[in-house]
Amino acid sequence: MSEFFKSALGYISGSGTGGTDNDFVGQQVELGDQKLRVRRVIAEGGFAFVFVAQDIATGKDYALKRLLANDEEKNKAVMQEIRFLKKLSGHPNIIQFIAAASIDKSSSGHGQAEYLLLTELCSGGQLVDILNRRSSSLGCDEVLQAFYQTCRATQHMHRQNPPIIHRDLKVENLLLSSQCSIKLCDFGSATTVTHAPDISWSAIKRSLVEDEITKNTTPMYRAPEMLDLYQNFRIGEPGDIWALGCVLYMLCYNVHPFEDSAKLRIINANYTIPESDTTYTVFHDLLNCYFYTLESHQNNKTEPP
Repeated sequence: MSEFFKSALGYISGSGTGGTDNDFVGQQVELGDQKLRVRRVIAEGGFAFVFVAQDIATGKDYALKRLLANDEEKNKAVMQEIRFLKKLSGHPNIIQFIAAASIDKSSSGHGQAEYLLLTELCSGGQLVDILNRRSSSLGCDEVLQAFYQTCRATQHMHRQNPPIIHRDLKVENLLLSSQCSIKLCDFGSATTVTHAPDISWSAIKRSLVEDEITKNTTPMYRAPEMLDLYQNFRIGEPGDIWALGCVLYMLCYNVHPFEDSAKLRIINANYTIPESDTTYTVFHDLLNCYFYTLESHQNNKTEPP
């Protein structure tokens, strides 16, 4: 990781400890040659906080993600997230990596390792917030543009060697840049590891993989093969493709096709396209291609579309 972690020596100036999001606001942060002032919190969840940070010299705003890790597993997960983002950065539909820094728990002052990840600021905010605020649905052209750009980001991940699997593709992880282009973010659940269950797998091994899936995916976006490992289908990139189908459905109807996260509904691809829909008929066949049942998967002996 040293090839892209810049020195964080003395990265916080001021009297605050930075122990909470409120304490961190107002602090001065140094990443490499950049000096930034932390302005405000824009998102938080788990052990991560995202702030707007302004370059003191230029006045330009960036997104600064602050991650705390109190054990080795979290340390590895954070480093992997930053590694993936750096590798994928440069694609027009993936959030742009700028810099990263870290300090270990012995130097942090609060007993946890701390990581700072600086990226471009997507001033348009989360796509899901825009969907929720709108009084009318997206037009077909808007749906097509948003979905096409999301697919391009996913394709870029899957074309890496080895392929990078996001595992948490959802509208909440789609941001809008100042130019209104889609930017995929949050690679904290991403992996290059795939699973190929077979009859030799023990119940314990299946349970461990199920625990991993539970930890890194959102229930209503899970693909059928993630919910029934005893069907012995490969778990990997197809899970992202299933999630893309969920994203398309949400862009059209502003509800999730499997809102209740019911296991049997997902396994049987039991979703409904509104009968009254005349606006998005052009997407109906595409939606049907994205959602597959384990039964059809078994009969066709092929990977999901």
